[in-house]
Amino acid sequence: MRIAIIGLPQSGKTTLFDAITGRRDEPGAYAAPGSVHLGTVRVPDERVEALAGILQPKKHTYAALEFEDLGGLFTGEKPNPDSVAAMRQADALVKVVRAFPSDAVPHRRGSVDPRRDLKEVDDDLLVTDLDIIERRIETLRVSVRHPTPKQEEEKAELALLERCRAQLDAVGALDRLELKDEERKALRGYTFLTQKPAVVVINIGEGQIGDESIIRDLGERREPVLALCADMEKELLALDPAERKPFLEDLGIAELAAPKVVAAALQALGLITFFTANEKELRAWLVPRGSTALEAAGRIHSDLARGFIRAEVVAAEDLRRFGSLKEVKAHGKLRLEGKDYLVQDGDVLQIRFSV
Repeated sequence: MRIAIIGLPQSGKTTLFDAITGRRDEPGAYAAPGSVHLGTVRVPDERVEALAGILQPKKHTYAALEFEDLGGLFTGEKPNPDSVAAMRQADALVKVVRAFPSDAVPHRRGSVDPRRDLKEVDDDLLVTDLDIIERRIETLRVSVRHPTPKQEEEKAELALLERCRAQLDAVGALDRLELKDEERKALRGYTFLTQKPAVVVINIGEGQIGDESIIRDLGERREPVLALCADMEKELLALDPAERKPFLEDLGIAELAAPKVVAAALQALGLITFFTANEKELRAWLVPRGSTALEAAGRIHSDLARGFIRAEVVAAEDLRRFGSLKEVKAHGKLRLEGKDYLVQDGDVLQIRFSV
């Protein structure tokens, strides 16, 4: 899964990217049009260490997300095509808006206003989607007048795109548009930006930590909204945990906020975690909520899906409660499930298959 970090210039996108990934880049290092900076982030999950302690594999592997810092967007000029293409390929967006004051880094509008800046980002996404929709509608209105083998299919596409345009006009985004499965499939190739899951991060100054009014002032949002000081998070992340603790205590916060961005991204994407385990490796995997055992098997390897027989299922919490797989079985907590079983967050799966 790839998540694009976007926002206006000087909003702190690269600083947030560094705070999440642990990199040490200069602010603005990736502001050039078309620049795309990638970093892989381990998904924090205390269950991995706990299960590894019980099952004693040779190694354990966390699930991961890929974040990208995109330059050349929302500059007031025509967006760079490479940056737009990278944004379209992303599975979700993190919209960074600035709330921190800084004389050294003046805001291009002359004042700091997170609500105004977020509207500008949202409007740019809307206009980008609307431009694609209107150009395609114009083409389809001509082509549906002529009998062709695809005429009925194009009529259906035209009607669907007109619904999309009406939705954009009414609410400014496509993520809440009710779609049938076939309609969702028909729109997949467009990779509309306002249809993507999103998280809003308000980049605050150190003196604004704990000010809950900053989030309230943004108004009602359909996405998860977080407030954090990306610059401070970046510096604290560079410290060893033992050195970091007194700084966190002085600031009156329990933990770094950057991992919450990862958790919010998982929430926005609708992802859950399941585990596989053998003597060699315990591994965490991400799948969409509502995935079947067959789909989870395919996530591990196509052979497991192709030859799927059954899935042995144990809840991670049961393993932790009883302390061993033997005790889990003794208490009747191991289940055999078929291919249509809906995988639950925290399931430990052993796929039985034959190819």
